[in-house]
Amino acid sequence: MSATSNFSLYAYSTDITPGLKLFYGDGQAYVGTHPPSFVLQSVNISLSETDESTEFVATPDRAMDWASQPTMYIDTTSDAFNPVGFTIGNETVDNSSTVTRFGLYGGWAFHRDDEGIVEMKFYATPINETDIYLVRWNAGSSKTVDRISISLRTVALIIITS
Repeated sequence: MSATSNFSLYAYSTDITPGLKLFYGDGQAYVGTHPPSFVLQSVNISLSETDESTEFVATPDRAMDWASQPTMYIDTTSDAFNPVGFTIGNETVDNSSTVTRFGLYGGWAFHRDDEGIVEMKFYATPINETDIYLVRWNAGSSKTVDRISISLRTVALIIITS
């Protein structure tokens, strides 16, 4: 499997602290200043996009006891609002989930649907810990109060102080 160079993703929205880093926590994607207190296995990750199948493959920033590097997946079922997850090795995801057709456009993470339409339906849901959110894919494009639309970018927030 050949891959492009590694990159990190950061969440942006008017409703969250800008530039929260994406990381792995118990097989799910979170953005935040640190891992949630309740996850057993968490690690900062960088991602790479494979050439042949446009998968986002995670590389941990420290040694992990994984059979192989995790691959990001989303549930594409209409009206689904499920967490963005990671599958490792031979683990399977259900038929409505996909690990393929992810990409970057100018540093913005996206998914291309079956018809080739580019979608950026990433959302963050609060987990009752300050500045930490579970990342979800909003396949149905529905909105409620606890759903915060986010953009995932490869650009980290740079704060300039004088």
